[in-house]
Amino acid sequence: MSYALFEDEEKLTRSFPSRQEVWNAAERAGLVVPGPNGKMVLEDHFEIKPCEPDPNEISVDPDSDFSPICRLILPDA
Repeated sequence: MSYALFEDEEKLTRSFPSRQEVWNAAERAGLVVPGPNGKMVLEDHFEIKPCEPDPNEISVDPDSDFSPICRLILPDA
């Protein structure tokens, strides 16, 4: 199973093999903040959810985890 970071129902990151890898990507992006009890949490409206892995998803910038710079390679119609 793969996982990604979502805001509401919109997938924001590429697919990752584990929740921890999504968490690490969110941390790198500054989306992990101290919660009311001091424990680190995702900012409001963000959630790590299971998703289908997409073998056609490639990153234009291999150092980036987020989908605005990801694109899908669509098969010829």
